[in-house]
Amino acid sequence: MDIAFRQKMKKELICFFLITYAFSWGIFGLSFLLGLDKTPFVIIGVWGPSIIGVLLTFVFYGGAGLKRFFARFSRFKQGALWILPLLLGFFIIGISGRFLWSLMSDADFLPGFYGFGWVATVIISQFIIAGMGEEFGWRGFGLQRLQQLYSPLKASLIIAFFHLFWHAPTYWLGQGMHNVPAIWAVLFLTPWTILFTWAYNKSGGSIMVSVLFHSMMGATLTFCAFLPSESVVPITPDLITKLWIGDGIMGAYVMVVAIYWLLALIVIKNGFGKAPEFEHKL
Repeated sequence: MDIAFRQKMKKELICFFLITYAFSWGIFGLSFLLGLDKTPFVIIGVWGPSIIGVLLTFVFYGGAGLKRFFARFSRFKQGALWILPLLLGFFIIGISGRFLWSLMSDADFLPGFYGFGWVATVIISQFIIAGMGEEFGWRGFGLQRLQQLYSPLKASLIIAFFHLFWHAPTYWLGQGMHNVPAIWAVLFLTPWTILFTWAYNKSGGSIMVSVLFHSMMGATLTFCAFLPSESVVPITPDLITKLWIGDGIMGAYVMVVAIYWLLALIVIKNGFGKAPEFEHKL
């Protein structure tokens, strides 16, 4: 690969990660200091990866580059083909984790359903906040460039690290991260990110599919309820140093983590698919 191109990719990635962290952590910090942690102001920080990904695309490639960038989102027909498989796939993983745990323990298997209006509300909120707010950045900008430099597996591990660490301030905000010990969030997000890279590559680098992937998984956290209740385990900085929560609280979550690792290992063994071409080279 051309040395100048590699240097350019590294420069763009450094800019993206540094500015995204500065922007998002700045908003998170202000939210904490000004007592705005329970207000929509926090969402601006959550949108940081996408905001910076879009802005840097314009800075580096101008209006034409931005048009090519958004073209990867506007493939609505392609995205529509992924909606049901993603929704059902994440639902099956979550519900299977809960069921397996109920078989291995005395825990009740009582998945609740509160109507299709509730389902639609959860999906839409996840689509707008987590999906749209993050995926123009993490996958649309970051993963695209990482795969120009590294193997899909290494690129996945790098993006997983930056994505995870980016969430760190949210422990002080009481939101935005799984309410389990941080080490278990790492064990969850790592195989999930590997599967994410597989979906990204198989969809030809579609940002629409990336948004759907993130939002559908987020929605099933509510549908399947394999996380502990936040009334029992609130999100606090204490979770960063904890290793475990007893009383069977984490059983279903651990089962889901195991399923994700099984699927991730299958992807690693069989391949991620071809990394999409970098559109700005065309």
